[in-house]
Amino acid sequence: MSMVLFAVYLVSVLAFSLPPRLLDPIWQLSSTKVAVEAAPIPLLGLGLLHLATYLCPGDLQLERRREMLARLAVPVSLAFLLIVPLQGHAIWRSYRLSNAVANQQQASTSERAEGVRVAIEKATSTEDLQKRLLALQRPDLRIRLDSSRIPAIPLQALKQQMLSQLNQAEGQAKARFAPIDPATADRITRESLRVMLSSIAFAVGFAACAQRKGQLVPFLVEWPSLLAHLNPLELWRRARTGRGNGGMALRRSAAAREAEFFESLAPPEDGGQHPAA
Repeated sequence: MSMVLFAVYLVSVLAFSLPPRLLDPIWQLSSTKVAVEAAPIPLLGLGLLHLATYLCPGDLQLERRREMLARLAVPVSLAFLLIVPLQGHAIWRSYRLSNAVANQQQASTSERAEGVRVAIEKATSTEDLQKRLLALQRPDLRIRLDSSRIPAIPLQALKQQMLSQLNQAEGQAKARFAPIDPATADRITRESLRVMLSSIAFAVGFAACAQRKGQLVPFLVEWPSLLAHLNPLELWRRARTGRGNGGMALRRSAAAREAEFFESLAPPEDGGQHPAA
């Protein structure tokens, strides 16, 4: 059951994450969302594997598999913690890029509309108006003219009609490229906060089932001591007092410290000469 759950999770994440687009914030947000929402599947599989090992303590193959996956759960737990800053950075980038693209598109729309507006206002006759508007034609800007109706409309009325249509078209184009509205931004922010808080919870869950090599306690139990070693104040204090080697001793495994303790209890050797019993 554990192997099936691991396979299902892997297929689910890869189906939404391939091909990778590491620089695309939309891909980052969607991939992390899928990875976090499907995280209960491998967490349940890891818990079942621990339960199977507990129920079958004599199965060495099962124990080796549990140890391997428990060590693999250590970087998985750290990866879920890493999702929090990555998700925040992806949200910030998506907002910045979308607003930048919207501002660029709106500026380009205003520039094109202003060119057409100047051409309409400077026209001295219907023929001049036709020439000016045709000169503005390009692949990304099509101006449709009904040549049969233009001569029948007075020039001033034609200008007012075309300027009104131009303002309406400009407003519609800018509405399509509007920046993110507050309601959408609030929805995205709430969804991202849910993903970040869930990733922290799953990091704790995987750390409870994880175990580093040579350690007798779960990785979650080691978190306080590991965080204490990474405390900037503690690092600065040890660097100032020259206790760098002491920091290395603190990071040794519990098994190594226990072995040293029992070695210290043994009597010293006297060059191989032992008294007779």
